[in-house]
Amino acid sequence: MSKEKNPFIDEIRAIIDQTYQRISISYVEQYVDVPAIAENRLALLYLFLLNRGIGKERARTFSITTGLMQLGLDMHETVKNAYGDTLVEERNRQLTVLAGDYYSSRYYQLLAHAGEVEAIRVLADAIQHVNEAKMKLYLADKEGKLSSEAYLELRTVIDTGLYVAMVDKYAESEEERRFWTSLLKDTSTVESMINEWEQLKWQDQVPAGFARFLLQKPGATLAQVLAGIETKATELISMCEQLLRTLHQTEAQDVLVWFTSRYSHRVNRLKRVIEEM
Repeated sequence: MSKEKNPFIDEIRAIIDQTYQRISISYVEQYVDVPAIAENRLALLYLFLLNRGIGKERARTFSITTGLMQLGLDMHETVKNAYGDTLVEERNRQLTVLAGDYYSSRYYQLLAHAGEVEAIRVLADAIQHVNEAKMKLYLADKEGKLSSEAYLELRTVIDTGLYVAMVDKYAESEEERRFWTSLLKDTSTVESMINEWEQLKWQDQVPAGFARFLLQKPGATLAQVLAGIETKATELISMCEQLLRTLHQTEAQDVLVWFTSRYSHRVNRLKRVIEEM
């Protein structure tokens, strides 16, 4: 879909740029790797808000603040349980925690300035649910009681909780709520699967996340893990495509078809690389 026919893509890029501009601190960036913004979830939230009839300026405010809060949560998740004894490593730990707090506080400041008190409450409640899911994930994993199904369920809450909360608040009907919630959760899991696939294939990383559970099966090989991830990603992409066919708004459907096609392109690229090796 071309930019001329669909300015939505440029609007999303502008929102992402504005989000990064609000958190850019050169000193922090010397010591801390800032997580990437969850662009696809941000795009889905923005499209939902526009589709709901919320004005562009207000939709941008909601999207930027939700993106900032997600960055804060993601930043805190990168804090390791153990660091070395060097000054650089200690500074990295401290700045990672402080940066996460700073990103998180910015959402409150921006929404309060805009007079969006209800949105502050919505995101505050969502933050609590996300942190509860993180604790459940950590404890279940530590106790060896975490299944692959439970992992995916909790990981989805952690990754989409803020966006789903906004949908729950502003959807006009139960049908609309189910559609956008399902799309957010399914696309988030697809993205997670593809990210794991790319990391295993190109970065030669130790299996983590869903891949770790597949590798724990008796006799499992890395090739089987990659095949399992491919199967899961393909299955979820198909579910997303089926879901899109239920949407009646043509303009939104066109954007979402373009949006989900990006996942298919990444999967096909991975397959080609594997075939050529």
